[in-house]
Amino acid sequence: MNSAYYVAMLVVAIIVTLLYSLFPIYNKINPTLGGLPIFYWYQILLLAVTTVLSAIVVHFVKEEGER
Repeated sequence: MNSAYYVAMLVVAIIVTLLYSLFPIYNKINPTLGGLPIFYWYQILLLAVTTVLSAIVVHFVKEEGER
């Protein structure tokens, strides 16, 4: 792995950490989504966002490594 991978993953980690640190914003009951309060579905959404961002980084670094 090259250093671009580590830098990109660090950026993703910082973004996700910042989104998780917005605790006062999502520490509520309303709105609900499918019966789940925002406290739960926000964190579930962040798991999906983290996975997608990490996959994007891996994909681009893998393509760059194949050149």
